[in-house]
Amino acid sequence: MPELRTLSLDDIFTLDQVNDAQISHDGTQVALVVARDFSEPGYETPAASIWYVPFDGSAAPRRLTSGNHADYQPRWSPDGKTLAFLSDREKADIYQLYTLSLAGGEATRLTGAKDEVKSFKWSPDGTRLAYTTADAPDEAEEARLKNRDDAQHIDHDYKFTRLWVVEAQGGEPKAITPAEYQVQDFVWYRQGWAVLSSPSPLLNDMRKWNLLSIQEDGSSEKLWQLKYSTFGLTGTSDGRSLAWVDNGADAENSCNELWVIQDGGAPRVITQDYAGGMYWASWVDSGDALLTVAVDSTQTRLGKVSLEDGTVEDVKLPRISAELGSWHFHLSASSDGKRLAGVLEDGTHPGDVWAIEAGKEARQLSFFNPGLAEVSLGQTETIRWKAPDGLDIEGVLIYPSGYEAGKRYPLVVDIHGGPTWYWLDRFMASWHDWGQWLAANGYAVLLPNPRGSAGRGRDFAWGNQRNWGLGDFGDVLSGVDLLIERGIADPDHMGIGGWSYGGYLTSWAIGHTNHFKAAVVGAGVTDLISFQATDISNWLPEQQFLATPYADPEVYRRSSPISYISDVTTPTLILHGANDQRVRLGQGRELYHGLRLLKKEVEMVVYPREPHIIGELHHQRDLLSRVAAWFNRYLK
Repeated sequence: MPELRTLSLDDIFTLDQVNDAQISHDGTQVALVVARDFSEPGYETPAASIWYVPFDGSAAPRRLTSGNHADYQPRWSPDGKTLAFLSDREKADIYQLYTLSLAGGEATRLTGAKDEVKSFKWSPDGTRLAYTTADAPDEAEEARLKNRDDAQHIDHDYKFTRLWVVEAQGGEPKAITPAEYQVQDFVWYRQGWAVLSSPSPLLNDMRKWNLLSIQEDGSSEKLWQLKYSTFGLTGTSDGRSLAWVDNGADAENSCNELWVIQDGGAPRVITQDYAGGMYWASWVDSGDALLTVAVDSTQTRLGKVSLEDGTVEDVKLPRISAELGSWHFHLSASSDGKRLAGVLEDGTHPGDVWAIEAGKEARQLSFFNPGLAEVSLGQTETIRWKAPDGLDIEGVLIYPSGYEAGKRYPLVVDIHGGPTWYWLDRFMASWHDWGQWLAANGYAVLLPNPRGSAGRGRDFAWGNQRNWGLGDFGDVLSGVDLLIERGIADPDHMGIGGWSYGGYLTSWAIGHTNHFKAAVVGAGVTDLISFQATDISNWLPEQQFLATPYADPEVYRRSSPISYISDVTTPTLILHGANDQRVRLGQGRELYHGLRLLKKEVEMVVYPREPHIIGELHHQRDLLSRVAAWFNRYLK
């Protein structure tokens, strides 16, 4: 057997990202998307293609679309003969709705929206498709924009996302919803459509959503006043019943409530505060039960929920359900619920498509990224420890490539974003997920889920309100202590880093300890008062600190890393996207200029055009190169 080699940057940037496995209604075939994790020069979106594989595994996956454009969201027609999908093949980064017959031929474009089509669904009879797109500027607005008469009236002149319907064979699309509210999600319901709506496109409007029943003649009926933002609206194939998951807005409310409307009855909650929280649901057995995916610590769990008493029967999976982004899980069920397709992964295997069938062993249907069989990856495990106050904390440990028991290694602590997010025991090798890249460079990597993380229930998720940096940082340090006690981490060679909230807690760490000899602050919050320039301006005072900075400035000052900048001794690398609207560039610049003024060791790199998520190929390669070089410089 040939000797395994170390993971390289080229390995990372040739990885196929497999996602969105969609099983046909009869359970015989699976469509999937294969994409890159980066965009090529001149594009904002990574190239992606649609593939097909039989559920029984009788043939290898076959590519259905090709080219440098992006094809996403394959969805089967009810008869399984046609795939609808979104593509930017005519204009880069502007998605339109297409259909493709599996009998052969070219794809047919159904829409010509000026703004991109965001999402779509088939009607149960397969004759129509509903889709959402934002209103485009009218002729007068376009004329003003052309002349640069483009003053922006903040929180006014919204462009709403509306619901449209188009015939599957083509024709003139028809708008179903008026321009008075924002369509957030929709699904077929009782000869029309059930629509989740909010009063504006603003991310701030989290608690004002409605669930409406909309007919194609424009008439509507209010089904439910939602308590807070909601996701995962799903319906039975016959349109009789609905289900959705409510997020939970604060510590006083239950979170991730699973709600249903059955056969036109009153809305009712089925589960509350389940495990770590439910994030995906799908109807099975003709509306008699629901399949769900929940996060449970560093794992995901597939379950079947009884509609009578809310009990959940676990369905064992060989790996965890993969995710493309927060709250997006890749499982789909046949109409009878007896067959599922999903993208599954674990710490040393990136996502591939699996067939899951009741009473049978799960089968792997795709085998992308075969080159990783030649690579020595860092082994992973979930570890647990006690916080200073006795709270149970968990996280993921990635061992260095070629780990030898009894030998101490330099350690990097990688903090997740959020803060109400989590690390799962999944494959981590990307611009954002540094774990396997650092393991290839000889590091042990600790990925902690401190208080404030999701995946451990409501109380844990809200356990760090008004206490940023003070509660969660102790959780992190106690995890570091555990690895030192176990003889894995070298206490004299430790670093820390992270992106977004991970950048915040890294900024906090360098002002509160000299344990770490190097730090990487990625898109980090450094000053909580000025941070209110974020695109969700009410989130911090209403959900996290429970007061405005004008009423209670001391709690904001106390938890701002910039308040402790004079105590920093750790060499710090700051990375930031130039067009970041979530954590504005000024947050990184404030830390950089402050450390320079105090003559601390600091460098900063800004990536032009990039938002909060770094997307361009050359920027991602540069970022990973700099992260490894920075830690190598100070920890080796």
